[in-house]
Amino acid sequence: FQKRLLALNQRGIILAINSKNNFDDAIEVIRKHPNMILREDNFACMKINWNDKVVNLQEISQELNIGLDSFVFFDDDQINQEYVRSSLQDVLVVDLPKDSSQFSQIVTEMKEFDVVKITEEDVKRNDMYLGQKKRKELENEIGDFKEFLKQMNIEVNIQNADSFSIPRISQLTLKTNQFNLTTRRYQEEEISAFASSKDRIVECAQVSDKFGDNGITGVYIVKKESNEEWIIDTFLLSCRIIGRGVEETMLSQIIEKAKSLGVKRIKG
Repeated sequence: FQKRLLALNQRGIILAINSKNNFDDAIEVIRKHPNMILREDNFACMKINWNDKVVNLQEISQELNIGLDSFVFFDDDQINQEYVRSSLQDVLVVDLPKDSSQFSQIVTEMKEFDVVKITEEDVKRNDMYLGQKKRKELENEIGDFKEFLKQMNIEVNIQNADSFSIPRISQLTLKTNQFNLTTRRYQEEEISAFASSKDRIVECAQVSDKFGDNGITGVYIVKKESNEEWIIDTFLLSCRIIGRGVEETMLSQIIEKAKSLGVKRIKG
């Protein structure tokens, strides 16, 4: 079961612990037990305490900035299964039997973890969320948000869509809901066609800071309606970088490009 979870983690599935236990006892097992395959760095968030598991799930959602509708809950206690299912209807609760030898097969057969293509962003996602944890710790330590942003040394690199970035751009249009101003969904073939068209601008933002590379986390697609008017077809950001000034940088790039070409109006 642990090997299967590790395989999922290595292809971009985020793992978190929600356990009723003494933290010191549990973390010692995770760090030192010879049969443990999953280690501390495999978990983006750990709630090991005696709190309500529903409350813990809500806190994990807030800390990771991931909607509960993206959560899959594994628990071998049927009472916990039913409690979470009835309390958090967005969470997918897996019916686990008492026989733990069946767990691995259940995970393997789940269609929810199937993807058409694994991008570089997927492979790096666990490291990105570990970096996110460090960012949150720094933000709490500093207290002042403006000072926090200053110390983050954020860099935003805007680049044209290419064969490397198109799969990720498509993935963001298909999955991003929280900061997606038009919620238009595009497959890779459509993004590729837009990128090749003279009537479209397809660009993405790669964001990094002192804790590492966030990867491609912003996208915009602009339709050149005429020589005087552009329409913003798509403008979106991954939830993990919202509020750090990236959206302003992306918008400024669109405006500057429009000015340089004599465009008078940009509509969203």
